Amino acid sequence: MSEDGKKVLLVKHKKLGVWIYPGGHIEENESPLECAIRESVEETGSSFEVLSTDSFSVIEEGAKSLPKPLVIMDEIVPYATGTHEHFDMIYLGVAKNDEFHRNEESSDCRWFDYDHINDLKTFNNVRQIIRFGFNSFEAFHNPIH
Repeated sequence: MSEDGKKVLLVKHKKLGVWIYPGGHIEENESPLECAIRESVEETGSSFEVLSTDSFSVIEEGAKSLPKPLVIMDEIVPYATGTHEHFDMIYLGVAKNDEFHRNEESSDCRWFDYDHINDLKTFNNVRQIIRFGFNSFEAFHNPIH
């Protein structure tokens, strides 16, 4: 999201042909949070500060708590070759700058404001999550470092 929480940065997925938030698959030895940050940078070129509502965390040798995502989804995603099950941990983050670019997985990348959510070519659940992100922005204030 933009620093003031009034815009969301979305990518147009080449294979699906719809606007979605950046994301991807977890790599070996990577946490969901690390994956979200890496994929967002790869797909948009923008750096993000992930936000959380957590007021409790544990960090000690061999153990650490992970921040709560905005939402966790179990989705069956349609592809031309069949369906694919995704377990999505969707984090809310603030872009550190307004610059962006698309990568080979995206045909476009743009900022959208709340008023344009209904016009987006996307899945209904994505539209709902984007609205929830806008509406929850003020509660998500604790940056994760």
